[in-house]
Amino acid sequence: MKILIAAVAEHAWVENGCLSLCRTFDTINAPQFPYQMPRLSIALRLLFERAEGGAHKLILSLSDADGKKLLNVDLNIPVNALNESSSKPSFSFALNGQSVVFPKEGEYVVDIVVDGRVEASVPIYARKSTKDLPSKK
Repeated sequence: MKILIAAVAEHAWVENGCLSLCRTFDTINAPQFPYQMPRLSIALRLLFERAEGGAHKLILSLSDADGKKLLNVDLNIPVNALNESSSKPSFSFALNGQSVVFPKEGEYVVDIVVDGRVEASVPIYARKSTKDLPSKK
């Protein structure tokens, strides 16, 4: 199995097997903390070998540096075994969260676990923005 795409975005969706992403990012510039992110998506596209057909367990989690989970999804994904003349099977997935709260400034991580193995970790950096703050007079 290979991870072809692992991204954090403002919005992602799967339609007819096609994964679409809108505004990917790795840094959140927040005016203050805690910060409530209006929309946050985690998007995946996995490519399997023909011999890996069948059910696989996928766990996605978004955690802070202390390991506290902000999001956690645990699901079984079907991977159709294909005949010898077909291409490799793939699986696209989009997790869409609303009003995800980042309690403090710092580093966060999205862990992607397939069949009990951490296959990838995607960092998210939450920083306090200094842009557009009113000046003190």
